[in-house]
Amino acid sequence: MSDTSPRGGTLRTGDGRGLRTIEHGSGPDLVVCEAGLGAAGASWGAVFDQLGTELRAVAYDRAGYGRSDPAPGPRDLARLAEDLLTVIDGTPHERLVLVGHSWGGPVVRLAAATLHARGHAVAGLVLVDASDELADMYFTRTVQVMNRAQGVLLPVLARAGLLAPLQRRVTPQLPEPYAGEFLAAVSTIEYARTVRAESAHIARGLRALQLDPPQIADVPATVLSGRLAGGLGRRRRDELTAAHRLRAARHEQGRFVAAERSGHVIVASEPELVAQEICRLLS
Repeated sequence: MSDTSPRGGTLRTGDGRGLRTIEHGSGPDLVVCEAGLGAAGASWGAVFDQLGTELRAVAYDRAGYGRSDPAPGPRDLARLAEDLLTVIDGTPHERLVLVGHSWGGPVVRLAAATLHARGHAVAGLVLVDASDELADMYFTRTVQVMNRAQGVLLPVLARAGLLAPLQRRVTPQLPEPYAGEFLAAVSTIEYARTVRAESAHIARGLRALQLDPPQIADVPATVLSGRLAGGLGRRRRDELTAAHRLRAARHEQGRFVAAERSGHVIVASEPELVAQEICRLLS
């Protein structure tokens, strides 16, 4: 198999669970991508195709998604970061860039803080329209009800056999074989239950970051913010962009980039922009 083809694999957690991984390219530098709530590792396929083959890029399905084993206990932010660290620790590398989309943003920030505390350097972060505790919208009743409603609805759709057809609407922008891998990972009842478990912890996870911020100000970071309002509406989109600007400013080498042609899913609409920022951090 050539370096331009994605490779599937499995990494084992400390408690013996398997995490399904998907890799692209090879080389001493490692890029690990954390997907947003409800998105599988294969959602990074368009970004992977924009990266050169001399970078080793890895994404994975979180516990309970696709072929990754479910995990006991709460699916809170700390547990998600632990599994991300399993992927990082299990993949040899020299320099490391962590990339997080949406809810994956807080996950990579927390993992980066753990690595920093261990004395392991992180070359940079790319936060892609990330959820952020600096945006008050995440603590409003409206957003919390929306998160809970999604958690309730997905298992109902999965049991009715409707989840897979709906998820196919997400995949047209994904190249093959990533589209097929994505669909298989996000259409099962176990997946739907896992998303429900994760969504229950979003507000409290962000509140925990407010109370105990990750100490990573000296890690270079690019913060990408979608500018199309989409389902957020103009007011909330502008609030989130303001939070993203502030997040970038809190890093000594922070960089804010507006994705003018994108809403929330920049990884699909402007994958070249995400890849450009990853490569810039490693240049």
